[in-house]
Amino acid sequence: MQARVHQVVTFASQPFRGNPAFVLSLPRAAPDAVLAAVAAELREGVLAATWPAGSGRTALRFFTPEGPHAGAGHATLAAAHVELARQVADDGRVAFLLADGTERIAAREGDRIAVPWPLMPGAAVERRADLGIALGREPVETLVAPFGYVAVYDDAADVQALQPDMTALADFDRGAIIVTAPGDRSDLVIRVFAPKLGLPEDPVCGTAHRILAPYWAARLGRDDLHSRQLSARGGDLYCRMAGDSVSIGGQSRTFLEGVIELPDA
Repeated sequence: MQARVHQVVTFASQPFRGNPAFVLSLPRAAPDAVLAAVAAELREGVLAATWPAGSGRTALRFFTPEGPHAGAGHATLAAAHVELARQVADDGRVAFLLADGTERIAAREGDRIAVPWPLMPGAAVERRADLGIALGREPVETLVAPFGYVAVYDDAADVQALQPDMTALADFDRGAIIVTAPGDRSDLVIRVFAPKLGLPEDPVCGTAHRILAPYWAARLGRDDLHSRQLSARGGDLYCRMAGDSVSIGGQSRTFLEGVIELPDA
């Protein structure tokens, strides 16, 4: 079986920026073991795989070299970029059918693509001292959510200057440590460290904004937010609150495309 493969830069419009993700476009479903092997061959942390699901929908699954994965924001945006580019009659929307049977609608908004996600609000927790030691500077506020801890700082320069102790961060009982502050050229800035998950610093993290969007929307008093990721690659995310969900959007660009051969089994 042949499959199309694309590498898409997400949350940026230029190569070597944002967060790149591979998308595998299949004519039909393939075994999980094969798709995990493709992720390993491509050395991809989270591979997005799509195939026709009927009724105008597209099946969307995610794989790491170890097997199926729950999904990632940048990989979802990459899959939406590829599917929207393939549409003959482009209505600017793609309906993804996820592994749990639910749908997620990605939509083009000008030069961006936006994807809705359930909120993951953080709760206040007193971890300023130990997070401060691990991060190299004590934050003014700390939160916790299932995805990770959040350390809030007063200034974007504080976030930019952090040189965390990755060994110390990996000892925390959450996969990610999110640092954030008010932005100077954006509403907020963010960095995300995940050494516990084998990712010292995430180039651009959509999932973290499921936690940060409700926090900053309440703090700033508005539902539309521009976030700037201060990683080495950098990226821009645009969030819009809507009830118990947040739409996370950004620009994207195809960097690489080709065809790969998969085993029949």
